[in-house]
This record gives sequence, C-alpha cells and structure tokens, in this order.
Amino acid sequence: MQHKIISSDSYVFDAFVFDKYQSGSDNHLERRKKFSFVYKALKNELTDDQFQCVKEYIIDGRKIKDIAKDRGVHPSSVSRKIKRATEKIKRIASYY
Repeated sequence: MQHKIISSDSYVFDAFVFDKYQSGSDNHLERRKKFSFVYKALKNELTDDQFQCVKEYIIDGRKIKDIAKDRGVHPSSVSRKIKRATEKIKRIASYY
C-alpha cells in the first residue's frame, strides 16, 4: 500500500505518517507516545469530517475521488476539507 503525505511545512503530518509506517525502530514506546499525541491533537482540533477525510487520504492512502464517491459529495468538497485541515494543523504545529 502506498501512502500519501500532504505537501506542507508541517512536521505534524510528517511525524504522523512516519511514526505510523516506520518499522524496525528500537524505541517503539517513544514512537507510540508521539503517534498518540499527534492523533489526539488531530482528533480534537479538526471537525469530524476534516479528520475522516485527512485520515482516509493520508493514512489509508485513498484517492480524493474515491473518498468523495463514498460520501456522496463532489471531490472538490473533500479537497477543501483536507486543505482547511492542513492549514489548521500548520497553525497548531507552529506553536510547538
């Protein structure tokens, strides 16, 4: 399975995807803590729709048109949700 990373300056997405897919690390507990922190931040700061779209697109590696088809909306709606979520996370990440 190929996953996608939204192009951004945000270390949050990079850490989220890296920790989710990295294997063979010597420090599993530390990676798990970081993943848990990022996941909670995303879950609490994004709307449910934004979170689900970001999760399906970034973590599950689904295409925007497939996510939109499942939700019964136009692909631009999904794209907008992902873009707004990305912008929100960039602002949040700038504090860390």
